[in-house]
Amino acid sequence: MTEQTILTSIEHFARTGEIQDALVPYFKQGGRWAGDCRNWTKSTYKLASSIMHQAFLPEIRRTTVNAQGEAILCTSFHWRKRRDVEIPWFEVRGSIRIKSLEAISATNLRSVGGDCYSCTDGEVNFPNLQRVGGDFDFQSTVRLHAPLLIEVEGSLMANQFDMPNLESVGNRFSGYWSEDLYLPKLRQVGGSLDIAGPERIIAPVLKWVCYDIILGYGTTVFCANMLEEVGGSIDAQYARVFQAAALRDVGDSLNTESAPDFYRADFEDLAFWEMHPDAQRRWRLRGAVRAQMRDMPTMEI
Repeated sequence: MTEQTILTSIEHFARTGEIQDALVPYFKQGGRWAGDCRNWTKSTYKLASSIMHQAFLPEIRRTTVNAQGEAILCTSFHWRKRRDVEIPWFEVRGSIRIKSLEAISATNLRSVGGDCYSCTDGEVNFPNLQRVGGDFDFQSTVRLHAPLLIEVEGSLMANQFDMPNLESVGNRFSGYWSEDLYLPKLRQVGGSLDIAGPERIIAPVLKWVCYDIILGYGTTVFCANMLEEVGGSIDAQYARVFQAAALRDVGDSLNTESAPDFYRADFEDLAFWEMHPDAQRRWRLRGAVRAQMRDMPTMEI
C-alpha cells in the first residue's frame, strides 16, 4: 500500500472521524494506533501519529474469520511483555513487532501482511508460516524454525535456519550461517545476497539477483549454475570454487580471484574484474582438450 493511499485515508479521518479499511492494519491488536515507523518516511509517520494518536479501533473490526472458520487478526500484533509470546491467528494482516527477548510461537500462522520482526534471542517457532508481505527480521536468534516459508516480499535477515521451500526474496537477503547453506528452491533475490559464515552455498535454481552478491571469507564454494544475471557486483574473493555456468550479465565489478576454474571471455570488458591468475590459461586448456576430443575418431567395439 502506497504512502499516498495512507495519507488520503488519514485526511479522511481528520475530516470525518471515520477509520477506513486501509488504516486497520496499522492499529495494534488492542485498538490503539501504531503506524509504520519502519517503512514510511519520517514526515508521513509523524503526520499520521499527530492525527491518529487518539483514534481507537472497535473490537469488532480487529478480528475476523475466513471461509474455513480460521481466525484472522486484521490489525498488527505488538508485544512488549517479558514473557513467552503465543500468536494464535491463522493470518495477521498487519505487522508482527515483538520487542521482547522471550520465546515466540505461532503454530497456526500461515501469512503476515506486513513486517515480521523481533530482537529476541530465544526460540522462534513458525512451523506453518508461508508468506511475509514485508521484512522478515530475526537476526538475534539462531533458534528459528520456519520450514515452510516460501516468499518474503521485503528483506530476509536471519541466521542459521533451514529454508527448503524458500522461492523468492523481494529485497535484501542477508544473514550468518555456521553450516552449509542449501537453498534448493530459491529463484530470485530482489536486493543483495549478502551471506557470511557457511563453507558452501548451494542454490541450484537461482536465476537472478537484482543488486550485489557478497560472500564472506568463510565461503569457499558457491554453486548457482542457473544464475543468469546479477545487477550489481559479485564479491566472491575467497571462494575457491565458483560455479555459475549460465551467468551472462554482471552489472558492475566482479571478484573471483581465488577460483582458478572460473572464466568468461565476454566479461573482460567489465570495469573491474579481479580474476585468478591462472583462470584464463586453464580455460584455454580446457577448450583445447575439448576440441581435440571432438576431432578424435570414434572407436567401434
